[in-house]
Amino acid sequence: MYRFLFLFLFFPCALHAFWPVSWEFNNERRFLGPLVSYEKEDDTTRLTLRPFLFSYDSRDGGVYDYLYPLGKSSKEKSYFIPFFLSKEFEGKQDTALFPFFYGESKRGSYFGVFPLFGNLYDRFGRDEINFFMWPLYSHINAEEATKTNILWPIFSFYGGKEEGFKAWPLYGYRNREGVKNTSFFLWPIFIKEEKNLDTDEPVDNFYAFPFYIHSISRTKASYHVLWPLFSYSRDDEKTKKGMLFSLFSLTEGKETKGYSFFPFIYSETKGRDHSFGLLWPIYKESEWYVRDERFMQKNILLFDRYIEDDRGTFFNVWPFFEYSGKGGDFTFLFPSLLPFRVEGFDRIIKPLFTLYEQRKREEKHMVSLLFGLYTREREGDNWKTRFAFLFEVKRDEGGLGFEFLSGLFGIDSKKVKILFIPFKRGQETGIQKVDDPDVFKPIEPSNP
Repeated sequence: MYRFLFLFLFFPCALHAFWPVSWEFNNERRFLGPLVSYEKEDDTTRLTLRPFLFSYDSRDGGVYDYLYPLGKSSKEKSYFIPFFLSKEFEGKQDTALFPFFYGESKRGSYFGVFPLFGNLYDRFGRDEINFFMWPLYSHINAEEATKTNILWPIFSFYGGKEEGFKAWPLYGYRNREGVKNTSFFLWPIFIKEEKNLDTDEPVDNFYAFPFYIHSISRTKASYHVLWPLFSYSRDDEKTKKGMLFSLFSLTEGKETKGYSFFPFIYSETKGRDHSFGLLWPIYKESEWYVRDERFMQKNILLFDRYIEDDRGTFFNVWPFFEYSGKGGDFTFLFPSLLPFRVEGFDRIIKPLFTLYEQRKREEKHMVSLLFGLYTREREGDNWKTRFAFLFEVKRDEGGLGFEFLSGLFGIDSKKVKILFIPFKRGQETGIQKVDDPDVFKPIEPSNP
């Protein structure tokens, strides 16, 4: 459908490449310079309209991006930030079109108009949520415990398997027998918390901020005195001492060791993993392992990065260039105004700002300059070079060939083009359809 639309809009330029209205790069058909691209590979179709930051990908049942990265639509989830969200959850539908929302769950259907009124089931990690003139009133039910808020977050009442009361920030407590006990006074100055009481690693936290803080469990402990002046922490593997937000720190342990004199230098080694920084944010590097696979990342001035991970190699020197490659294939772009390695940015936005691109896919090498003003493609001994709509020179199995004004005139070892019409070399006149479905060629007439 999309192809026929382009044929209608850009005929005859869609039939014969005529830069910048229509041109080709690799297996991708592009229109209006970098603004529109269309690609069909195997069973996958891709369409991108960059003036509107829109794309379509036929994979996974069809995925649409619009005003990327704000909007996206797929079989499982659709959204347009911050106004619309629709997703499928355990076979049920959940839809929100601000300020309206509605959906279904195993507990039933729900509906609301935020912040006037509404109820939700099995959302946001809660069994049930009800509200009226929020933040005036709201009620939450989760894991057989209830919480009622009046003028959230000031007053709260707890029930069900929990008991408690809160008048924030003056005083509050919340207890769940055998699981956790929390209380505060003049929040955030005095806070006491006992949690994970039903596990082998119960935790005791106490805050008298900023004079004294501790967090103690069976295997870990941390202490802060006159935070952030002095800190001490330990676990089964290491101990760490620090001063002034850990600007000065020393770490010692069986497999872990490190030091920090931030921002001038820091270093930490844990087993085979290692991180190092010098004059932050000027330079930092990290190396880590997942089983026997090694990953690495280096950053210079935050934006300049060198990464080796399961996605391959990525090297960026912002705002000049970026390189990404894996298994012998690579992509080189100049300039690199968006130093991100995100598929949506790579496909939808970056082509708008890329003046030079070079790619290698298996045995095929490709170059494009100034949005297709000059292109070159090479695969083995075959190659093709084009300059705008003026001329194209190529070499294939039939030898050298030349075209002028996007195929208005041309010649190769098999045919001669005149006014876009190819004539077989050395044949008498006649007409038959050729491999190109958009043109006809003269042939030798049949005998009577």
